[in-house]
Amino acid sequence: MRQYMKAVLSAIFAVLIVSSMATVCMGYPTYELGVTEGDWVEYDVLEAENYEFFAEIHSGDKLRFEVIGIEIQERMYPNGTVLFEVEAPVCEIFLNGEHIRSNVTLGEMIFCPKGEEHWRSLDKIEDVWKIEAPEYGTKYESNMTFGRDTVFFSYAMEGTVSGGTEQIVHKDTGIALEFERYTYARENRTGYHLQICDTNVPGVLASWYITYWYLIVLLAAVSFLAFVALLKGWYRKGKSDG
Repeated sequence: MRQYMKAVLSAIFAVLIVSSMATVCMGYPTYELGVTEGDWVEYDVLEAENYEFFAEIHSGDKLRFEVIGIEIQERMYPNGTVLFEVEAPVCEIFLNGEHIRSNVTLGEMIFCPKGEEHWRSLDKIEDVWKIEAPEYGTKYESNMTFGRDTVFFSYAMEGTVSGGTEQIVHKDTGIALEFERYTYARENRTGYHLQICDTNVPGVLASWYITYWYLIVLLAAVSFLAFVALLKGWYRKGKSDG
């Protein structure tokens, strides 16, 4: 009996060791970027208000980000527990064609991990922030919506730090199609709003502009129907007058 118990305990101990080793080896999930070194993207500055993006920017300016490397960053719950890791781009930044900063590691703003899984994991962190933000003297709200080709993400906070972000991201590549950030203290507001205008990454601009083609087609169809209705009205009026 004693030998049997020893055998059982040894087996359980072995299973625990193997399980712990598997956990260590597995680590955290790491979400990859959809861009690689050499990729670049350019944005029109639609709005800029009292903001410096490594240099003062104004409405009508153009920003360019070139990926020259990739680093790994951790994403944590408010208590510091790591949930997952992401690839983050190291970039060269240009303003109106002039080089203004080297080796800048960006967070999830211009280049995000590709696919949906990263966003769904991020949403878990967002849910915790909404609950625990009051403990830090802050009110926090966020929203995440998945489209066919895009992800819309926004957050807003009020308190010790006040501000927010809105971004529309191309799902397959993780490239931001639009990005807006703002902060404010009392009546003083700073912020900027970027919209993509060019990139060397295939498929991004096509899916972005197709939204506008839908609107153009819809507008054309409505205009055509209105014109047909107007012609019918004129025809009936002319027939009744005759």
